[in-house]
Amino acid sequence: MSLFILLTVIVVSAGFIAPPEIAAEGNPGEKTTPGWQMEIEAKKEAQEKARMTREKARELTEATREPGIRKKTVVFAGNAKFAPYSYFPEQTLSALDARQELVTVTVVEEEPTGYSIDLVKILSATINKDITIKLMPWEKCLSELRAGHINGLIGAPVYKERERYMDYSEPVAEIDFAIFVETTNRYVNSVKSLRGTVVGVCKSCLIINELQKDERIKLLETESVFEALSKLKNKEVTAVIAEKDVALFYIQQKKIKNIKIVGPPVGQAYKYALAVRKNETALLKEINRGITTLDKNGTLDRLRRKWFGLYLVEAFPWKMVAMIIGGITGIMLVLMGLLWVTSLNATVKMKTRQIQIMSQKMVEKDKLAVLGKLAGQIAHELRTPLSIINNSVFLLRKEGSENRELFEKRLRMLEDKIKLSSNILESILSYSRVKAEMASTVSVKECIEAVLKDMDTPESIEREVSFEKEEALMVFMDFHQLYSVLRNLVLNSIQAMGSKGKLIIKVFPSDDDSKVCIRICDTGHGIMESVQTKIFNLFYSSKITGTGLGLPISKSIIEANGGHLYLEETSEKGTCFIIKLPSSKILPR
Repeated sequence: MSLFILLTVIVVSAGFIAPPEIAAEGNPGEKTTPGWQMEIEAKKEAQEKARMTREKARELTEATREPGIRKKTVVFAGNAKFAPYSYFPEQTLSALDARQELVTVTVVEEEPTGYSIDLVKILSATINKDITIKLMPWEKCLSELRAGHINGLIGAPVYKERERYMDYSEPVAEIDFAIFVETTNRYVNSVKSLRGTVVGVCKSCLIINELQKDERIKLLETESVFEALSKLKNKEVTAVIAEKDVALFYIQQKKIKNIKIVGPPVGQAYKYALAVRKNETALLKEINRGITTLDKNGTLDRLRRKWFGLYLVEAFPWKMVAMIIGGITGIMLVLMGLLWVTSLNATVKMKTRQIQIMSQKMVEKDKLAVLGKLAGQIAHELRTPLSIINNSVFLLRKEGSENRELFEKRLRMLEDKIKLSSNILESILSYSRVKAEMASTVSVKECIEAVLKDMDTPESIEREVSFEKEEALMVFMDFHQLYSVLRNLVLNSIQAMGSKGKLIIKVFPSDDDSKVCIRICDTGHGIMESVQTKIFNLFYSSKITGTGLGLPISKSIIEANGGHLYLEETSEKGTCFIIKLPSSKILPR
């Protein structure tokens, strides 16, 4: 009755109810009640009778039950505004008032409904326990549970933070979140595409804190999902992010047209379960037993289909026709395709064979071209030292050994050029066998220390060597090959600095420990921009006595072992090279 009085006050304040002293037509002194108000009163009276009937039936059942098997009543609370899980249904009544004007009034029914309501009612009968359901604001549900005034909740998202004062049952549903836009919207397809726009979201949305982290998305917070959807229809927001099932329910119930879901689910999905007060183990065990039973006999699936089998687009009768036409067309296309494939198969085989023959010829041709280029480069590199050797032999034969000083000078020149030729040939052989057969687990730290120990570094060059997480600085390759690569890079750095500078070597693992990184830097004159793309080319060298094979061979060795060698940076202040090799921890033996 109190609800009726409140409803009457609201309608009167809106100016819809006619003054009470309205005479019925044809009976001047007789008072009457408007027809629309009579409909509301009849509706309320029917609801009250139904409630009293249920209470009397419950009392009669309890009275006739034997004391030994009397059920224990427990109280569970639920969110009063979480359709379609738990809510009070509304009914809209329309009628003409005494002035023949259309009046529309929304009546909230007293009996709650929803997925969680139906589930708990069935669960109550399954475990033979009376469960009283009370719907209230969500925050009050939580405070009542913490205070011990209720036994549990008919449904709650599974939060680990709340496990200190409640225990969850087995999950009975899953809450996920989606982006809703108007059907004419073609550019929104993810959360990132919403940057720079206004997005409607309910204040109680579970992922609102996560959405607030992106400052480029402006959030318009609303009291309910329905209010957010209304703002979307009124073009006050570009999109709405909400619980998918809740939004779909309002779209269906309120007949909101031209709304669609876009993009993948937003944020994480939450398990939805019943909850009981902390340490009520016996009650929780009974509830889980009942949920298992309902899951096995298919009741849970039927409830989910009843409440969550909602779609944005209603079934259209032409869909079946389109499917039939598509099926027939598909069959015809398959038959035509089979005929076409059969006729084409022989041609494809013949062309494939021709391509294979042409490919083999091209490979052979490429091999000959590479061999010719390599032979020309080798001849060019060896021509100079061999010419000097030839001239020195000629002069020695002509001058003899009378002038001992000149004789020794010629011999030293011969020895130097012979060593240079030997180095060129040895480098070429190294380039052809970059993959070592004696691979093993190698400590990068030990290898670097061996290189620095063996090299004659000028005292004027300062050395700074550091190692991070030494136990992770292990690679799987040939020790001598790694030694050769490191020695070549260190030697290049020393030569670039000349008589003074600083050599910096830093070894560290990658963020995920999958690679070992070696950075070798110097404070030399740097590498000119015009030659930076050539430093890894065979036989290219900016040094007069260089062979142009050091960096290409080093790069080939590193790549053959699954790594990378590249120029990180260079300037007038110095140069840095980076080596990245797979850690031995992730490589199969």
